[in-house]
Formats: sequence, C-alpha cells, structure tokens
Amino acid sequence: MKNSGYVFFLFLFLSCFGNAQTEHTEIDSLIQRAIKNGVKNQDSALYFSKKAYNIAEKKKDTFLIGATGYYYSFYLIALDKTAEAQNLLQFNFDNQDKFSDVINGNTNYNQAAIFDLKERFDKALEFYFLSVDFYKTANNKKGLAKSYLQIGVIYEKLNKLKLADYFFDASLSVSGNENKKHKVNSTSRGMTPKQKTTASLKMLKELESGENDKLKSIVYYNIGQSLIDEERYQDAIDYFTNSILIKKDINFLTNIDKTYFLLGQSYYNINKPESAIINFTKAKEVNKKRNQAAEIEYYLSKAHALKRDYKKALFHSNKYKFLSDSIAKFQQNENIAEITAKYESQKQANKIIKLQQENQKNELEIYKQESLGWRWFIVALITSLIAVWFGRRFLQSQERIKEVELEKEHIAKKVEEIAVILNNKSKVYLKKLKYIKSDGNYLEFVTDSKTIIDRNKIKAILEELPPNFVKVHRSYIINKNYVSAVNRSNVILQPDINIPLSRIFKSNLS
Repeated sequence: MKNSGYVFFLFLFLSCFGNAQTEHTEIDSLIQRAIKNGVKNQDSALYFSKKAYNIAEKKKDTFLIGATGYYYSFYLIALDKTAEAQNLLQFNFDNQDKFSDVINGNTNYNQAAIFDLKERFDKALEFYFLSVDFYKTANNKKGLAKSYLQIGVIYEKLNKLKLADYFFDASLSVSGNENKKHKVNSTSRGMTPKQKTTASLKMLKELESGENDKLKSIVYYNIGQSLIDEERYQDAIDYFTNSILIKKDINFLTNIDKTYFLLGQSYYNINKPESAIINFTKAKEVNKKRNQAAEIEYYLSKAHALKRDYKKALFHSNKYKFLSDSIAKFQQNENIAEITAKYESQKQANKIIKLQQENQKNELEIYKQESLGWRWFIVALITSLIAVWFGRRFLQSQERIKEVELEKEHIAKKVEEIAVILNNKSKVYLKKLKYIKSDGNYLEFVTDSKTIIDRNKIKAILEELPPNFVKVHRSYIINKNYVSAVNRSNVILQPDINIPLSRIFKSNLS
C-alpha cells in the first residue's frame, strides 16, 4: 500500500521522543521498505512490516503497535494469512480510543477486506461504512476514495448497479477526479468485453518494463476475465496461467482461488474436463469464500459428467445443493438488505436536513420583509408624501409573504413524506405510523389503514426513528404525536388505542 504521506506523519510523531530517535527512525525506514517491496515481493514486504511491528511491541507503545500493526496486517491479508491479521486488528479495536481517526479508519478498512475476500459481503459492507465514518472525521480523502470504491465493487457484485454507480462516483469525486464521473447507464455498464480486453492489454504493455509484478498479476487476471466474456477460452487460459505463475513467484495469494476457478471454467468450455477438474480442485483447496464453494462443486459436477464419471458428478451435485441451500447465505442477504436500507434512510435524512435549512432561510426572508415594512410604516407616519408608495410596497411584501408561506407548506409536505425502508422492502411513512409492536424476531408497524410485519429487532429500528418515537414498554414503540392521554399503566393513542406503559420507560413521555 503506497501510503508514504502517512509514513512521513508517523516519522514526525516518532521524532518527538528524543531518547529513542534511532528506534523511531528504524521503524519509519522499515515501513517504507515494506511499502516499496509490496509491489513486487510480498514476503519481503511482510518481513519488513513484521520487523517494524516487533520493535513497536518491544517498546510497549500502544500507538506504535497500532500504526505498525495496520501495515503488518495488510501484508498478512495479501498472503491470505487472515487469522494472524485478525489478531493484530483486534488489538486496534480494543484500543480504538487511543488511536487517530486515520488509524481507526485503516483498521476498519483491513477488517472489511478480510470479510470481502471471504465473500461475507454483509460484514464487509458494515466495516467499509465504519471506515468511511472515520475517514470523514479525519478529512482523509485518500481513505474515503478507496472505501467508496470497494463499497461500489461489492454492490456491483450484488447486482445493485445504481448503488454501485453512486459509490463509484463518490470515489472519483472525493479523489479529485470528478471530471471522470460515471456517466454510463447502470443497465449497460459501459465497455464491452472486447473494449475491456483492449484497455487491459494496453495497461499490460505499459507495465512490461516496470517492476510492479503484483499489478501485472492483477492485469493478467482481468484480461482473462474479459476473454471469458468474449468466449475466447483458449486465450483466457494463457492469461490466467501467467497470473498464477506471478502470484506464486511473489507469494501474492489474494484471489488466487478465483483465478484457479476461472482457469478451470476455461478448460471446461474447451472440452478438457481433466484439466478443468485439476484446477477446480486447486481452487477448492485454497478457497475460503462461502459462495464460491458452491460454484466450485457445481462445476466439478459438470466436469465429471463431461468425463462420464456420473458417480462423482452426483457426489459433487449433492454437495452443491447442500451449499446452495445454506441458511448462512440467506442470512447474509438479509443483512445486506438491512445495511442498504439504513443507507437509503440516511440519504432521505440528508434531504430533509436540506429542506429544513431551506425553511429557515425562507423564515429569515419573511422576517426581513416584515422588518422592512415596519420601517417604512414609521416613515409613512412622518410624511404623507410617501404614503402611496408605502402602500404599494406593503402590498408587495404581503404577496411575498404569501409566496413564502406556500413554499413552507410545500417543504413541510416533503418533510412529512419521510419513510423508513424495512428489510422486506416495504416503506412506512413516519407521519402515519402510530406504534410498533415487537413479537419475537418480527415487528408490527401499525397505521390507521394497515399493519406491516417485518423481520427486525426493536432496538435496531428505534435507532432509525426521529425523537417523537419513544419506547414505552419492552415490546412497544409509540409516536408521541398521537398521544391523547396517559394513566398509571397505559398510554392512550388517538382515537382510542391502549398501549401498555412500563414504569421504567415512563420518563420517555416527559
């Protein structure tokens, strides 16, 4: 990771401690060497980052351990040593209040990357969004750009193309490349496979004379993907093979399971089941992705069937069915829907804030108009010569006030349209929502006209609601705007709805 700006900051921080200048300079030097080697030799990058981390750990300096641990975990993730990386990141999570927003942002980003590699997209999104919060606080545009980009990539994988484009645009905008903003229609997705192949080949040619083997392996992989889309499977085999050779040479293991899988697919499509099975098996051996495990079993079944080994084909077919029906996959889809719904609600909240600002501006204009009118009224009392002019001015002011009132009314209606988007994709308008009742893992959202049932938790939904929604019982949330009376054990909502009131929640009504 080329983050020399941060390394320079780390160096300045370390140099404040006079008695340990040599050790601080050594840590800075080791991190820079790790970054430099990271493009061509992952083992060397890991060696230098680990050495820097060991010095920091020996000093028992929490800040240095967290800062060097971030780099060390990054290169462990690149080598697919996610368990070791997780231990380093856990230290940072446990000491979060001792670190800067940049380090906390980097920590959450690396945590997201681990889940991303395992195709746990629900958890990956959760931590990428947390990294965004820290980077925003730190005003770290580079961190924001990379987090927005990865969020866009995940939504594209999930076929949520409008959301993907939104975050791609956000990444370009925050990185200063707004002029390159995504302007393609989400349904067409821009370049054809042939155009993608051409662009990647051009990039590969530019890399030939350089030493960035890590990037070369990624470009070879991308070309192979484009060639599969063009149905040029024999050519794809060559590029996937080159990608694997480079990755093994520099010990860069990120996505090598997917590379073996696509290589197996290419062999399958040119009717070479033996080679396909070899590569699918290699993919299975190194695979840690839950969703890809099912795909591997599916193609192993097809390859064995092509070989006329129907016994093995049936075996892998049954494994594929078991993995496809996994409840874990269903749970992940539910979590992704929840995270996306929260993001959509946040977008609505931002719109309302803008409307409220507009409303305040309009009220100020009314005040100015009224103030101006009164001044002219005093002047009119002093001299009748301007009475006619004042009358006309006053009428104009009154007309303007009416216009502003209409604008306020229009804005108020927009504000009233705010809704929460539930996990089942239903939309509930908050103005009409009277109360929410919890029943195990489900919530009932009750209005005058309907009741909507959604799989959700009362604690999670309460965090999304405005202050007029309060908890009055462990199983009930009410809209205070509908309260008509309160007694010792009940809250009465209009027109005559009795909601139980717990003593511990009674203060919420004050």
